[in-house]
Amino acid sequence: MKIRVSLFVPILIVVLFSPSFAVEQNLSITLENQTKKIRKPMNLADLTQLALKQNPGLQAVRNELDVSHQGILAAKGQRFGRVDLDISDYTYGPDNLPLVMKTLVVDQKQIIRDGAGKHNNNLFSLGGRISIPIYTGGRITNQISVQKLGRELARNRLVQTKDELIFNVASAYYNILKFQDFIRAARKSKEQLLESQRVVQRRFALGKTAKVDTLKVNTRLAAVEQLLIRFSNIQEVLYGLLGVLLGDEAGQLGSAISGYLRMPARKQMQKSYSLQKAQRQALQRRPELLALKKELEIQEKRIRIRYAENLPNISFRGQVQGITGDNSDLFAQTFAGVFFSMPLFTGGTIKAKVSQERLRHTKLRNEWIQLKLNVTQEVYKAHLNMREAKQRIYAAQAAEDEAIEVLRIEALKVREGKSIIENLLDAQTAQLEAEQNFSAAVADYQIQLMALKKAIGTIEVEG
Repeated sequence: MKIRVSLFVPILIVVLFSPSFAVEQNLSITLENQTKKIRKPMNLADLTQLALKQNPGLQAVRNELDVSHQGILAAKGQRFGRVDLDISDYTYGPDNLPLVMKTLVVDQKQIIRDGAGKHNNNLFSLGGRISIPIYTGGRITNQISVQKLGRELARNRLVQTKDELIFNVASAYYNILKFQDFIRAARKSKEQLLESQRVVQRRFALGKTAKVDTLKVNTRLAAVEQLLIRFSNIQEVLYGLLGVLLGDEAGQLGSAISGYLRMPARKQMQKSYSLQKAQRQALQRRPELLALKKELEIQEKRIRIRYAENLPNISFRGQVQGITGDNSDLFAQTFAGVFFSMPLFTGGTIKAKVSQERLRHTKLRNEWIQLKLNVTQEVYKAHLNMREAKQRIYAAQAAEDEAIEVLRIEALKVREGKSIIENLLDAQTAQLEAEQNFSAAVADYQIQLMALKKAIGTIEVEG
């Protein structure tokens, strides 16, 4: 009996304490995983740096640089020619012996043609070939130039993708801050309405107001609560969009946004952007224009490559091949020399290919001219939008100050019984709209400022 008790006690201890240990271990792992996902609140500079680091679309464009580098190495490798090794082991029938072997046997006076069947088991061949280009009409040189221009093209596309990513992150960031202000203003309006509701209910209990005034306040309160729900949903969508830009799975950002919308510095507001200067800078800096210009240069090289097919090809070639059979000695065959080839008649295919590349060049040039016009118009539009947003800030700030004062006066009059509830509700609605208009104007100004910088080709994030 003592033996049974001594065995039972350790088992009981394990059963009692193992589940709790497992739960604690799982809980610690869960907390650790959550800690890894949750980041500290980030400002715009932090978000931009994180997006540039782990956005998958940007990483894909970076891979194009590696691809273009390998293309340059492959094009340069054509200058060194090619060396091939050939090894074969064949079995032939009596009447299908290669001619070289039959000739070898006859010359050695070992057999006659009818005796070729003695060598019908296996024939082993070992050899190699070498070919080195001497003159290709500039084809190899132009192909190397095409690959180098392709690398520059990939760099311009990388800059363009970076600019678009920075702008999209900034746009999502300022819109999130805007809706944070919307939610803050709506909550403040809700608190004001709750206070108005208490005042109206107290006055109704004293018989100093009608029941309809209470219903009007309740209706307005419900409308503000619906606004809060809608603003919260939009904010969640913006957080998801920002998470996608940062490369997070399923758009789960896992952190809060730091910062708030504030009145831009007066020095920044008064800074003038010359439209003509901005347009000139855009034509010189925009990565899309630079990329399309590189495509034009690449197409010019492709025209030369196609035209080089009309020119002769001169190369050095050499070959060594040894053949032996079951009952014969090694037969070696070698040759080396300079080979010249030139197309005399191709049915017009080369001419058609050259014309095709020239038409593509013309198409790209027209696209380049159209893109220049689009860039100029984009700068003009961004310039006007930023100026409009600046003017909206001043107007919205003045309207907000007036709305706050009107609401203060109407609330005081309602408490003293010198005004009707409709005036107070209208004043609260006007203040909420004024606060939203000011926040929207500040956010739009920051977004349009980034849009103007992107249109010029100088987008950056301070901080």
